[in-house]
Amino acid sequence: MRLEQLEKLIELFMRFPGIGARQAARFAYYLVDENKKTRDDLIAAIAALAGIRRCGECFRVLGAGSCAVCADAQRDHSTITILEKDADLAVFERAGVYDGHYFVLGGTLSEFGDGEGASRLRFRKLYERIKTTPSICEVIVATDATPEGNFTARYIEKILEPLQGERAIKISRLGRGMSTGAEIEYLNRDTLKDALDNRR
Repeated sequence: MRLEQLEKLIELFMRFPGIGARQAARFAYYLVDENKKTRDDLIAAIAALAGIRRCGECFRVLGAGSCAVCADAQRDHSTITILEKDADLAVFERAGVYDGHYFVLGGTLSEFGDGEGASRLRFRKLYERIKTTPSICEVIVATDATPEGNFTARYIEKILEPLQGERAIKISRLGRGMSTGAEIEYLNRDTLKDALDNRR
C-alpha cells in the first residue's frame, strides 16, 4: 500500500503525455530517494512556470516581453506554418531555413479519439488569425508524418476551405523530406529544408 503523498504525485505524473502508471511510479520513487537540493530545484522550476505565458498570435511559449517572432517586421508576412507543438517551432528556428510566421496548434487529433480533441486544440483561433490577416497567402501545414498528424492536417485543410475560396489562399504540406512516422522535433536541418522546399 502506497502513501497518500506518493499516490498524489503518481496521479499528477500520469497526466503527462505518454506517461503510464508504471513510469509515473518510477518518477515518484526516484524523487523520494533523491537529495533535498534536487527536490528543491524541481519545486523552484515548477513554481517559475507561473511567469511563462503564450503569445496571443502564434501561441508559442514566452517569458517576459513580446514575441520576437511575431514582432519581427523582417519576417515573411505572407506565409504561416502550422505546427503541433513548441518543440517543432524551436527546430524550425534553429534550422534557419524558414522566415515566415507560425501557429502552434497544441497537439493533434486522432481518428479514433474521444471526440473532444478538437475542442482542446486551437482551430478556432487558427481560423480567425488567417481570416483577419489579409497578408497571408500561403498556409503550410507542418504536422508530423504520423497517422494523427495526417488526420489533423486533413482536418485543418477542411476548416480552411472557405478561406481558399474567399482569398485564394494556398494550403500546402511539407514535402516528403519527412519520412512517414517522423516527428519534426527530431529532424535535422537538411531534412527540414527538403521538406519545406518540396511542400505541396
